[in-house]
Amino acid sequence: MTSPLPLRFRRSDWLALGLTALAEHGPAGLTIEALCRRAGKTKGSFYAHFPAIEAYLAALAGHWRETHTHRLMQEVDKGGPAPDRLIALDRMALALDVRIEQGMRRLAQLDPGVAATCAEVDRERVGYLEKLHGESGRFTPPEALALARVEYAAFIGFQQLDLGLSPQQLHDCYGTFMRLLVRSKGD
Repeated sequence: MTSPLPLRFRRSDWLALGLTALAEHGPAGLTIEALCRRAGKTKGSFYAHFPAIEAYLAALAGHWRETHTHRLMQEVDKGGPAPDRLIALDRMALALDVRIEQGMRRLAQLDPGVAATCAEVDRERVGYLEKLHGESGRFTPPEALALARVEYAAFIGFQQLDLGLSPQQLHDCYGTFMRLLVRSKGD
């Protein structure tokens, strides 16, 4: 059961609604008409916050970046040794709705601004993983970067490939990959 929509729709409500629509219907769910219908609001309500769909898509990509990247990094940075922070990051990332990531990547194929945001997010995520692997003391700087790239490629790849696995099976497979990855050198 979904919670009722607020009577007064704020900018943040439109963005949250957009991520849900993207997860459920892909980029096709992000027309002004579809969003207004879903929100039970008029186009005037939409235009009060966004001058055009392009501005909305840019704001949506920024919202995705904040909620699916920056907030995770901020939470992980609250403490603990680097290996524990890596595990915490993986748990949080695996708890995200993969349909949003998939939808954002499909949207990036249609919108150059969203594509630029996705590319920036990819660089930020790889850089963050590189930092954590480097702080672990287990890897040289080139190894930390290579490991970050491989780990991130696996994360995105598991989301994008149709392996015929359920979401739980995908999570389990990636979790096995991560457990193998974070074993200490002595194992």
